[in-house]
Amino acid sequence: MDNPAGRLFSPIHSAGVSEAIVRRIGELIGSGELRPGDRLPTEAELSQAFEVAPMTVRAALQALRDFHLIETRRGRNGGTFIHADAAQAAYFQDDSMPTITEFADFTVWREAISGEASALVAGRIAAGELTEAEVQRLVELRDASHQAGLSSSAFRFADAEFHRYIAELCGSPRLLDAERSIQASLTKILRRMVQPPNVASLTTQSHTALCAALLAGDPERSRRELRAHVRSTVDVGVGLGYLRAD
Repeated sequence: MDNPAGRLFSPIHSAGVSEAIVRRIGELIGSGELRPGDRLPTEAELSQAFEVAPMTVRAALQALRDFHLIETRRGRNGGTFIHADAAQAAYFQDDSMPTITEFADFTVWREAISGEASALVAGRIAAGELTEAEVQRLVELRDASHQAGLSSSAFRFADAEFHRYIAELCGSPRLLDAERSIQASLTKILRRMVQPPNVASLTTQSHTALCAALLAGDPERSRRELRAHVRSTVDVGVGLGYLRAD
């Protein structure tokens, strides 16, 4: 994993600290920020980053193993890694799928969070506040989610990482945390997806129009394209039976 521990694993101040660590790492996986095969920091490093006792981290990691989100390997190249089948793990197997109305309400929240993040990023691009490398990374993540032949899990993580990266670029830690939560929820909701959508035919499910609006530095256009993108997810969810009837 090429991300420094301090950026992903910030201090946790909660009554149920072990549970909060499980949720934080689960959301990082669900949002695509941690991918299968990524190596976690050591228990000591996580303890320092989260500002909790080592035994608290140890309990959380054991719960994550029980959920098959992570696995620990022994030996010279050992360590704790995100499980290869994390997307199919028990943590994401929530039997209580949302109804159409519940998912529509979730979409309103997503429009507010992701729409504002998109508008802020477009504004930052217009103002020349993002580096060339950051803009190029955005384009690379767009293209990664459009590759042919992706498995449903690979597509879900690529899709999640694209949206999560937009939130990261907007410069608001609170919006980034909210986007992580949104993408983790979508990973649970879309787990029934047999295959990824054909972005060539389902144009609003692609990231092309949204990315173009961002790169044009147009905040309002970016909001509109984000809104069209997320509302089309409702249509796909209803049409393909991912959501429960009211």
